[in-house]
Amino acid sequence: MNDLVLAERVRHLSVKDDPAATLRSITQLAVESTVCDHASVTLIEAGGALFSAAATDEHAERADALQYELQEGPCLTAAERGELYVIRDMDDDPRWPRWSPAVKAQIGINSVLSLHLFTADRALGALNLYNDEQRGWSEEELVACRVVAAHASVALARLRHEEDLWRAVDARHLIGMAQGILMERHAINPEQSFSVLRRYSQHNNTKLAIVARQVVDRGELPHAQLPPAS
Repeated sequence: MNDLVLAERVRHLSVKDDPAATLRSITQLAVESTVCDHASVTLIEAGGALFSAAATDEHAERADALQYELQEGPCLTAAERGELYVIRDMDDDPRWPRWSPAVKAQIGINSVLSLHLFTADRALGALNLYNDEQRGWSEEELVACRVVAAHASVALARLRHEEDLWRAVDARHLIGMAQGILMERHAINPEQSFSVLRRYSQHNNTKLAIVARQVVDRGELPHAQLPPAS
């Protein structure tokens, strides 16, 4: 596949409504274009932990998991430090002395290209392109891969935004349900029910959404922990 055609197809993929499906499609397209044999996208969670958000197959998943387990590899370095990292021959690259021989011996990976995924204000993760054979990438191929990584970054940023949005929506829904339960049980109005939830949250140092979940699950707040009204 021509590099410009690859970049154009990825650009169209990145505007799909489902960012998670977009990431999977990007990894599959990287394989279809012969840029690599296996591909994955690594995501950095809020606490700094890493996991594979998309992968074409078990080989890519295992290669990623081995990096997370050993705490080294081009994927981790690209995600944490930025830039692009290339291993053309696993036997001739000393930068990741535990991961490189392990991934070759256990999975049969012989060359890798990992690219940093990011937006203007945050690191997102890495795009990982794995090959069974030793190989090099031409300058044109590296440019195309950078374009792919840029569009994967857009899709990943959207995915995180939508996850944050849906968490907020779910929390608001839970709070509304909890208010309804308290209103019915105690014959109070919406403002009073929200005040009860907020007091409980502050008194017990518990997030409001978690308090709401307790009310929904139990049908009531534990009275022993309910603070007096101010």
